[in-house]
Amino acid sequence: MRRAVVILIISLFLITLISPAVSAQASSQTRTPIKHVIAVLFENHTFDNFFGIYPYDNASWNESMIRSMTVPENLIGTGHLSQLRAVPNGVYSTPDPVEGYTAYHLDWNHGKMNNFVNGSGPQSMEYYTSYQLGLEWSIASEYAIADRYFAPQLSESAPNTLYYIAGFSPVINDYGPPPSFPMSETIFGELSHYGISWNIYVQNNTTGNFDNMQHYISNWNQYSGHLLSWSDLISEAQNNSLPAVSYVFSEGPPGFSQAPPSNVEKGEIWLAYLINEIEESPSWNSTAIFITYDDPGGFYDQVDPPMMDGVQLGMRLPMILVSPFAKEDYVSNTVMTHTSIIAFIDYNWEIPALNKFVSLSKIPLDMFDFSMPYKNGCVARPPIDLQSEQHLPPNLHLSIDPKVIDYNFSGTFPFVPQYSYGVLPYPREGASNVTLSSLHY
Repeated sequence: MRRAVVILIISLFLITLISPAVSAQASSQTRTPIKHVIAVLFENHTFDNFFGIYPYDNASWNESMIRSMTVPENLIGTGHLSQLRAVPNGVYSTPDPVEGYTAYHLDWNHGKMNNFVNGSGPQSMEYYTSYQLGLEWSIASEYAIADRYFAPQLSESAPNTLYYIAGFSPVINDYGPPPSFPMSETIFGELSHYGISWNIYVQNNTTGNFDNMQHYISNWNQYSGHLLSWSDLISEAQNNSLPAVSYVFSEGPPGFSQAPPSNVEKGEIWLAYLINEIEESPSWNSTAIFITYDDPGGFYDQVDPPMMDGVQLGMRLPMILVSPFAKEDYVSNTVMTHTSIIAFIDYNWEIPALNKFVSLSKIPLDMFDFSMPYKNGCVARPPIDLQSEQHLPPNLHLSIDPKVIDYNFSGTFPFVPQYSYGVLPYPREGASNVTLSSLHY
């Protein structure tokens, strides 16, 4: 079976998402070759819950390749793995841990990271493997991931998502509004002020919203025309009419967000579909896709989150960068949070920092390589042909039932590297201390 089967699965699963385009033009004034930032937000997972044993997988078709891959700070060899339970093969979801400000502070236990069972419950101690996330692991290995990306608040969805769009939160838990604040204090308001195009994308813009965050924006109705559908995003990419900045929210009734107790493969397939469509579009050569999760959801993570400008950050979250300029098989140790994505936007379009917290947030510049070419003379990485036979193991068998999600993508991991690790012109692990403040923004 070949990569075309994966694409067929993704296409069949999401065929209803295609619809006519809505045009927008991106600003051409950027500091880097990136003209389009696409920020994709999933929900409720920690780094260790998704990447706790990455890249190790005894079921892989190519264990020798895995042994040559860059290893993030995971659970292997730490002594913590014995406390946890792997989600069994054939199971694609877990019960929902207890969430909230109080539960997460109990989990954290003043940095001891040893009270999750009492705080978020025994279900917090489960972690996924390539049996469920082989496709997402492969996407991460082809591009760059971060192992020091923290939730901006030691709390749940609302405050963390508000940091994601505004760089601050007036609430510490899932309540409100009130309080609310004006659009001018969000990244969207800043982009509008400087004439930089943007849109927000949800599954169905006629019935959906972006995680209820619009209710916190006092004058959102003036900007509601910027709320479009996922299918609009795909059409814009295909027509080379993407805005400069796209915020994509995965929340929707069918459970694409990966939040428990949803089937994580549903969101994984949707993500692969989105990436495939962008890579096959004219927009690919100038795009950066940041993929992350709103909050830890109560799942275990071993790393004590640091303080930032007097704010106690929350547990580590998964973050993947997909771009023609993303370093291959790269692990970033840069301490980041949601405001690091805002900081990259401000940096790239050379506009002032949205606020002080954003100005102090480290920018994920180490995850990019803008100093090509490779030894083959390529200035930027071409798209990965997801239908190419070379990326699939031999004798891979996949099937689809429209009513049941049970694909077992373990056999797809790892994809064959796009470039041999030996020819890469950069180290495959590192960090950056660059902030807008250090650049006097």
